[in-house]
Amino acid sequence: MSAFSTEDHFNMKSALALAERVKGLTHPNPAVGAVVVKNGVTVGKGATAPWGGPHAEKTALAAAGLSARNATLYVTLEPCCHFGRTAPCTDAVIAAGCKRVIVAVRDPNPLVAGKGIAQLRRHGIEVSTGLLRHEATVLNEDFFWAVTRKRAFITLKMAFSLDGRIADIRGASKWITSPALRSVVHHLRAHHTAIAVGKGTLLADNPKLTVRKGSGKEPVRIIFSSGTGLPRESYFYRHAGDCRSIVVIRKKARRHITVSRRHGIEYWYTGCEDPVGSMSTFTEMAFENHLTSVFVEGGQRIASVLLEAGLVNRLYLFYGNRLFGDGRDGILFNRGLPVEQCISLKNRKTFIIGNELYLTGIPDNLR
Repeated sequence: MSAFSTEDHFNMKSALALAERVKGLTHPNPAVGAVVVKNGVTVGKGATAPWGGPHAEKTALAAAGLSARNATLYVTLEPCCHFGRTAPCTDAVIAAGCKRVIVAVRDPNPLVAGKGIAQLRRHGIEVSTGLLRHEATVLNEDFFWAVTRKRAFITLKMAFSLDGRIADIRGASKWITSPALRSVVHHLRAHHTAIAVGKGTLLADNPKLTVRKGSGKEPVRIIFSSGTGLPRESYFYRHAGDCRSIVVIRKKARRHITVSRRHGIEYWYTGCEDPVGSMSTFTEMAFENHLTSVFVEGGQRIASVLLEAGLVNRLYLFYGNRLFGDGRDGILFNRGLPVEQCISLKNRKTFIIGNELYLTGIPDNLR
C-alpha cells in the first residue's frame, strides 16, 4: 500500500507542472516546482527563477507567508542546504515552520545529496521521499547527468523519411516533417541550454537555431567546425550578437577559448583533431562553461560520431510520412555493427501525431 495519499499525488503533480513550465529557463540550475498546502488548501506555490534568482521553495514559502507554519511543502527536488548564489532553502523551510516536507527525488549534487533532508529531520520536520520519483528524475535528467559526470548532457535529434533519409537526391531536407512535428522540436529546443549543428548543416540549410514556438530564453547557438571560417552571410554570423554564439573547433592545438571583439563569437578549441576525442572534450568544456544540456540537430557526420562513440544521452528520431527511395542516409558509422552488437534504445517511447511519428530513448552504448 502506498504511503502517499491521493491528495499527496495531486499536489506533487502540481509541483511538477510548475517545474515543467520553467524548464530551459533555469540553467545551470535544475527546474524545480514547490507547493505549500495547509488543511487541504494550496497557500503558496513557486518554481525556480532564472539563475541567481530565488529557488522554488523560497518563492512558494514567501507566497504562503504565515500560513506556511505547520503546513506541508511538496517539492520536486531535495531542498539545497549550501550557500551558492542564494542562501540554503533548508534554512527557509525551517524558519517558515513547515511540519512536513514531501520530496520527489533526492538531489545528486554532492553538495546536497541527502544532506538537505537530514538537516530538515534534525529540526523535527517529517520528511518523506520518492513520490513521483521517476517523473521528477526524467524532468531534470540533464542536470542529474551533468552534476554527477561533469559533462554536458547531449540530446541528438534527427528527422528522417520513412525509408531513413535525411535529405532527398538533391540534398534538400526542408521539410521532411510536418509543422506539427516541427512544433515538438521547438519545444525540445527550449528545454536545452544550447542548440548545435555541424558546419555542413550550416552551409546547406543556414539554420536559425532559435526557438520560434512560444516565448522564453533563447538557447546558446553552437557550430561544430574544423576551422574558424564561417560564411558571413549566414544567419549564425549575422545574428551572433543576439545571444551567446560558439564555434567549436576540432584542431590539434592547446585547449582554450577566445572571444572575437568584432562580433562576440566564442571560439572553443578542443585541442583534439580526432572527432571522437574532440566531442568528448567539448562535453567537458560545455559543463565548465555552464552549458549543462546541448540539443544537437546533426547532420549526418556529427550525429554518427556522437552515436558511435556513446556520447548521446537521449536520442529523438522524427519520421515524416515520405518515401524518397534515394538520398542522404541519416546514420553512417565508421564500421557497420552486426545484429548482436547493434545499438538499441532503452526506455523507449513512441508518439504519433497525425500521420507521422517520433520516438525517443537512451542509447544502450552510452558511456
